[in-house]
Amino acid sequence: MALNKSKECDEQVSGKADSCPHCGAPVKGRTAKKRKKWHERTSVTLCVAAGLIIVGFGFIHVITGVVSPFDLPFDIVLKESFGYRETFINARKIIALPYTAAKIKYPLSCKALQSRNYIESGGVFETRMTRHLREDMKTWQAEFERALNKPERQWQDKLMGFTPGIEADPEDPNACNNRGIASAKDGQYETAIAQFTRAFQRNPVFAEAYYNRGLVDLAIGQLGQAISDFTKAVEIKPGFAEGYSSRGPIYVAMSQYEQAISDFTKVIENDPASAETYFRRGLACYADGQYDRAWEDVRKIQSLGLPVPPEFLTLLRAASGNQR
Repeated sequence: MALNKSKECDEQVSGKADSCPHCGAPVKGRTAKKRKKWHERTSVTLCVAAGLIIVGFGFIHVITGVVSPFDLPFDIVLKESFGYRETFINARKIIALPYTAAKIKYPLSCKALQSRNYIESGGVFETRMTRHLREDMKTWQAEFERALNKPERQWQDKLMGFTPGIEADPEDPNACNNRGIASAKDGQYETAIAQFTRAFQRNPVFAEAYYNRGLVDLAIGQLGQAISDFTKAVEIKPGFAEGYSSRGPIYVAMSQYEQAISDFTKVIENDPASAETYFRRGLACYADGQYDRAWEDVRKIQSLGLPVPPEFLTLLRAASGNQR
């Protein structure tokens, strides 16, 4: 009976119907179409849209941490050439970095920020950031030295090689060195340099005379000559820690951080408990963008029970992304 009814229904139903309005049975010769789910209908569109967005990021920098000319908390800058390097720029992080490290690590970001005047361009920015870095490093160094509670030592107190009782022979190298020390302490720097020069002319391996002349060079601002004299001293005596400890800070002042790090490492090899040298090396590593090495020195200082300047730690965390 049901089969007959279905047949009758098939004859009565319009050819366009998918099912019988009376019994609901599918009409013979026609197959009901299955409706696509929403994700099946939109997958192609989503893929195309995602592809366009991804390609679009190759043409722009997205800068965060700024207020754009349109008062938005971000800005968009066109890239100089297509690519995906440094698409997203954290302006605050870059500005917190030493300029040398920022320029090496984020060259495209620096250019993008400079093009929108978020930072000064070219040499102006480099000069300002380098000056600020040096000032900060001096401040942190002084703060750390105060924490060491060590008496302040004048550079004249570092002069070495005084030998009493030999003035009978004025041409003796030790006598020349003695006169050089006395002249340096009296502020007669040209005379001191001349006497130290005579000392190692008479004794070419007189490392202390080279070292002493380097201290005077440094005191009168002749940094290149000071480096030359300290270098000669450590060439004569490779284990001469005072030569490395005096040359390292000059390299820092000249932004030659790799050389400074090497000198401070030599000092630490001679004195593994020198907290001051660990801190100096940590500052040089920070300025050079070697943040992992800077953290190693920070942890070593802390293991010695000494505090590290909080502002330095704050900037080191910001630069390295380390939240410890």
